[in-house]
Order: sequence, then C-alpha cells, then structure tokens
Amino acid sequence: MKRIALAGIVTALITSATVSTAVIAEIFDPLHTPAAQASRAEQGLLIDIEQTVHRTFIVGDHGILLSQGIGESGWQQAMVPTSVLLTAISVVDTKHIWAAGHQGALIRSSDGGESWQFMLDGHQLLELEYEWLQEKQTALEDAIENAEDEYEIEELEFALDELFFHIGGAEIQFEVGPTKPFLDVHFFNREVGLAVGAYGTILRTTDGGESWQVMNDAIDNIMGYHVNKLVEGPEQSLILAGEAGLLARSDDLGETFEMLDSPYHGSLFGAIFDAEERLWVHGLRGNLYVAEDGYSFQQVMVNTRYNLNGATLLADGRLVFVGHAGVLAVVNPDSREVELFNHPSGLPISNLVQSAGNELILVGRAGVQTFALPAASH
Repeated sequence: MKRIALAGIVTALITSATVSTAVIAEIFDPLHTPAAQASRAEQGLLIDIEQTVHRTFIVGDHGILLSQGIGESGWQQAMVPTSVLLTAISVVDTKHIWAAGHQGALIRSSDGGESWQFMLDGHQLLELEYEWLQEKQTALEDAIENAEDEYEIEELEFALDELFFHIGGAEIQFEVGPTKPFLDVHFFNREVGLAVGAYGTILRTTDGGESWQVMNDAIDNIMGYHVNKLVEGPEQSLILAGEAGLLARSDDLGETFEMLDSPYHGSLFGAIFDAEERLWVHGLRGNLYVAEDGYSFQQVMVNTRYNLNGATLLADGRLVFVGHAGVLAVVNPDSREVELFNHPSGLPISNLVQSAGNELILVGRAGVQTFALPAASH
C-alpha cells in the first residue's frame, strides 16, 4: 500500500524552492493564522458534519467552520484561530463542541460555537509524543537491567533498538515542524474524549482537554497505520476504525481497547450502529460489512467500487452510506437490500446528516449540498 508522508512532501517543496522552513513559517503559519471569512465558504471543500437538536455544524478546508440553526437558511462562519484543514467535529452538548484538524490542531468551543480556542496544537503534540517515547525508553532499560532470562533480554533489546529508531524520527520531526493530522475527535462528555490520526496517533483526556495522554500502544498497531474514525455505540462503547482493516472496540470510555477480527484488510473509513445495535463498517471500493453481535462480520454487496466515506442512520431505520462520485447507498438493515443513487454533482461526498423529512444535507468536494431521498417502500 502506497502511503504519502506529509513531512516528505513539505520537505521536497521547500528544498525545490530553496527556502528554509523557518522562512516559510515566518511568511505564513496556517496553524496559528485565524481562518479568513469567506463569502462562499459553503461551496468549498467540507469534510464533516454533525447535528444537535438546535444547530448543524460543518468543518472543512482553510479552517472553515459553519453552523446553521435548525429550520434556518444560510450558513454562519465562525471565527476560528486556525487556517488548517479541519477534518472532524464532535458535539458534546449545546455548549461544548470540539473540532480537529491538520498539524495537530484541536480546538474547542464552550459557548455553542460562538468562539473557539486552541486546546492542543502540533508543537504540543510533538512534545507529548516525545515525552511518551522517552518514558518507554526508561521502562525498557529498567526491564533489561532486571531481566535474567537471555531470551527475554534479547527481545527487550530488540524492542529498545526499534524505540531508538522512533525517537530519532521524533527528533527530526522537531526540525520539520508539526505535520501530523488529526483525523477524528470524539467526546463522551465534557471531560472524557479521544483524538486520533495519522501514523497510529491516539490521545485521550479526562479533564476536558486540559491535559492529554498518549495511547498509541493501546491497540495492536505496530506498523503505525492511520486511525480514521471514532464511533460511539451502545452503552458508551467506542469503535475505532482505520487503515489496513484496523478495527478495535472499547467498553470503558476509551481507556482500553480490544482488537476485533476485521473482515477487510483495506482501509476502513467509518462505522455505524443501526437501531437494532448491529455494527456496520465501511471503507474502500464499496466494501460494507455488518456484525449482528458486534463481532462476527458478513459482507453486504453494494454493487459499487467507489469508496464509502460516511454514514448516517435515518429516522425510519434505514442507513445511508455516501462516497466518491456522488454515490449514495441506502440500506435496509433488516433485509440488507441496497438502493444506489448518485448525486447530480458526481463529486465525492464525505459525510451527511438527515434534515427535514427525507432531505439529506451532504458535505464534500462541492461544499454543502442536499439530496431528496425517496421514502422507504413498505
């Protein structure tokens, strides 16, 4: 699987232009440059959407963060302290909302989206992960010193050598600067939440984001595959989905995880529970699977090769999965019958929510769009 290192792209561009990182940062630092107010922000690249009973929130490129009251027309752009691509939003309650993005950006609103503040940035993320690596080094060195079995010592020394490789990479990253994106954020309540992202990044907080714990080794992910999505399930369970079929479940608010037997070894972009608490996972090339018990998966044939990026549960119990080329796959979770539709734009859709009736609000490459879904046939 080909994987593109963001740091490598940045380094190549800077080298070709013979301009130093410091000079680039002095010219323009998107991480700490407030998002510009855009007259047509709702037409730009938008990534995620979430609703409360009162408002709908959307995030996207260049720090765009939009909201609209239920039943209102027109979108209001928030004043956001960053211009990076915002990838995810998590609404805790009517007052507390989180958004995550590139270069380690985590921002929070405590007043319903009126104002936003940084709670973590990529520089702080580098420090957190470096301290975590150093703690692991100390623990391994102590274990080697106290070990008596030669085989155990050999295994520990091998692990320490691998750790030194990662520590060296972290030290180089300090020179490059923050490049690692967060790909999702989810809060169970005002205090407990997780943020996940590229190269196996997992952070957890229990004090509302005032401090963060690195949990990159909470799952079996020695290759550092990207963690794409966090989805809350019944009784505050949590599903983690990612690259190369990465799939795990937590039943203690993300404190520990159990690896699930993944039905697919390509990238998984999301998961969703239906009204009967069946677990559905979706990803590359139209791959869709369901587990009646939350563990044993069966494939559901969608008849599309386009990626399925996002999903929502409709009020009538159906599921809608959206993806590339404007595809919408509407699934009856009981019969597993699938109806395929295509949005007229033909452009990638990243996520959606249900609006009034059977109208869907879609976000993606073409910005905010709508789609009137036919009523369910009985």
